[in-house]
Amino acid sequence: MDWPHLLAFNLTLLAAMASPGPALLLALRTSLVAGPRAGITTGLGLGAMAAAWTAAALLGLQAIFALVPWAYLTLKIAGALYLLWLALAMWRDARAPLSEKGRVAAAPFRTGLLVNLANPKSVLFAASVLLVIFPADLAA
Repeated sequence: MDWPHLLAFNLTLLAAMASPGPALLLALRTSLVAGPRAGITTGLGLGAMAAAWTAAALLGLQAIFALVPWAYLTLKIAGALYLLWLALAMWRDARAPLSEKGRVAAAPFRTGLLVNLANPKSVLFAASVLLVIFPADLAA
């Protein structure tokens, strides 16, 4: 594994992380409601689960999902339901002033983990990036 491949992989992941999505909105909301420390903690939870999904891609979870499609479908449905629950909670509380909702950051690291756990497309993205960037004959 040489440094140009590692650099390309990390730059690709950085570009993906910079694009807006549910995770970014959650981190921004948490920062606005509970302060920068809670926002950073949420980001750490999001990053930890993204790293776990990448490790799963390296270990072949995508192959398991291909062999057992119902497992992937179940994970997608559970993730979608969790993200819908978060969206409904945000919508419900949208009219209340931000300072009144300190409860949002009760467990920001866990919330970040759960949001990215509910996003199984991360493992497919990581696997795709790994396949495109790293050579097929790469040894650890």
